Parts: sequence; C-alpha cells; structure tokens
Amino acid sequence: MADNKPNTTPSSDEIDLGQLFKMIGKVINRIGVAFLRVFLYFKKNALILIGLLVLGLAISFALSLLVDEKLKTVTIVRPNFDSEDYMYDAVAEIQANILSKDTVFFQKMGVSFKDVEGFKIEIQPVTDSEETKEEAEQELEYLKILQNFKEENFVVDIIRSELTKKSIIPHRIIFTYTDAKKGPIAAQKILAYVNNNAYYEKLITIYRENAQTRIEENTALISQIDNLIDNYTKTLVQDAIERPQGSVYMENESALNIGTLLSLKNRFLKEIEEKKAELTEQTEILSIINMGNPQVFRKPFFANKFFLIPTALVVLFFLISFIRFLNKRAKELQL
Repeated sequence: MADNKPNTTPSSDEIDLGQLFKMIGKVINRIGVAFLRVFLYFKKNALILIGLLVLGLAISFALSLLVDEKLKTVTIVRPNFDSEDYMYDAVAEIQANILSKDTVFFQKMGVSFKDVEGFKIEIQPVTDSEETKEEAEQELEYLKILQNFKEENFVVDIIRSELTKKSIIPHRIIFTYTDAKKGPIAAQKILAYVNNNAYYEKLITIYRENAQTRIEENTALISQIDNLIDNYTKTLVQDAIERPQGSVYMENESALNIGTLLSLKNRFLKEIEEKKAELTEQTEILSIINMGNPQVFRKPFFANKFFLIPTALVVLFFLISFIRFLNKRAKELQL
C-alpha cells in the first residue's frame, strides 16, 4: 500500500520555484515600468525644466548686477594675558552694534557708520581646540616618555612649550564688507578699538616692567657668576705657580662648583631670552600676526545664489507636480 502513495514533494518544489520566478519577474517588470514612467515624465516636462533653469540663472545674474560683490579681510591674531574671553565678547559687541545701527558707538572709535554698513565680523580659532581621542592618547604616551627624563633640564622647557601651545590659540577675525577702500580702514580701526582697554593696559605695563626688571637682575647675576669663575680660575693658576714642588693639594680646598654655576648661568640666559620674547610679542592685548589683503568672499557651493535659485525653482515644480498627482489619486478614490 505504501508503494501506491503518490510522491508530491518534487511537484510542490517546482510550483514554489515557479511562483518565486513569477514574483521576481513582476518586481522587475514594475521597476521597468516605474523607470519608463519617470523617463516619460522628464521627457514630457523637459522644456519646462530647462526653462526654469534658464530663468533661475537669469534671475541670479540680475541679482549679481544689483548686489555689490562681497570682499573680506582675514586677520590672524594671538590673544595675550588670558584675553580670549574678552576678545570674543568685544567682537560680539561690535557685530551687535552693526546690526542695531548704533552710530554713536562707531563715532567713538572714529568710524562713520556708512563705512561699516553691511559689515560683518566673525571669529574662529585657527586650530580646533577639541582633541580627538587619538591625539589625546599620543600626548599621554609622549608625557610618559618624558617622565623617564624628569631630572633633565630640557624636559622642563619642553613641557613649558607644550603648555604654552595649549593655552594660547591663534584666532582668525574675518571682516566682510563691500567697499574695497573703506573696508580695510574700518577693520584696522575696529582692531585698534579692541586693543584699547584700560584694565589690560595696566596689566601690560606691569608685565613689561616685571620682565624688564627680571632681565636686569639676571644680567647682574650672570656678571657676578662670570666674575666668580674668572677669579677662581686666576686663583687656581696663581696657586699652581706658587705651590712648591712635592706639596700635596687637597681636592676640596678652595673648591668651587663650576658646573652648578654654569648651569645656573644657562638658566638665567634662558629666562632673559624668554622675557625679551615676551617684551616683543606682548605689546598689545591682541598681537596681530597677519593682516590679510582684501579678497573676494566666496560662499560655499550650495549657498551660492547661482546654484540656489535655479534649484529652488526646479524643486518647487516637482513639489507642485507631486501635489497634483496626489490630488488626482484622491479624486479617483472618491469615485
């Protein structure tokens, strides 16, 4: 009886495979139909789309003739005396007064408000202050290596240099304007205004006096060390000449630690170099590293009006077409 039962497994497998191929064929067919419909849509509306693009470009060109070309001056500054917060607040204050059209504020700095009409000021750090994880790990490894040489003098200089780099970040102050002659002059006066602060002027005076005093004192100490070493050398030479033959010379007799004195002299010289650099660099609140020349202000590609207006017209056309399609489908469902 078992031999007479029909075997239905192969046929069911064939049916399932057949249905699968039919489904795949239907999907491919639908994709092909959808592609053809999109092609026909663009073919039907090709003239309208080309017309919108041409119209958008024409509008963009007309606006470019009516609106003055923007120029910019990029200034790189270095904030001194922990004045970074003050610098940001001063730039924000100036930009707010430009927007509020405060003529009295600009008259105080010797600038006519007409010269800063349409003016814009932006500030940004030259380097990103936020460290990546990899950079933090590399610096940690670097400090671990330096720890092995912590007794050496050069390690102190390296750490001091690294801390200075971290604490003082140069910034870009970007001035955007339309008048190529008056814009740079107004930018210079604005920077002079930022560099004019009563509190920081007193601080600069104190810093410079302290640095000058330290230079003079270190110079005097170096002179004393040179005299000590010179006199000690002369004494040794004189003793060598006058000492009778066969006399015993005790090592610690009249001994002077020349190595310690020379090391101390090098530290004083290093400090003098640093103080002279401070006197040169820290003459103002913001040290102007570079005052750039006027250049054409170029917007990002997607913010450019030559790209934005034609794109907006085409997108608007697609949106209207989609709304009409939905409205047509809604009417068919109501029927």
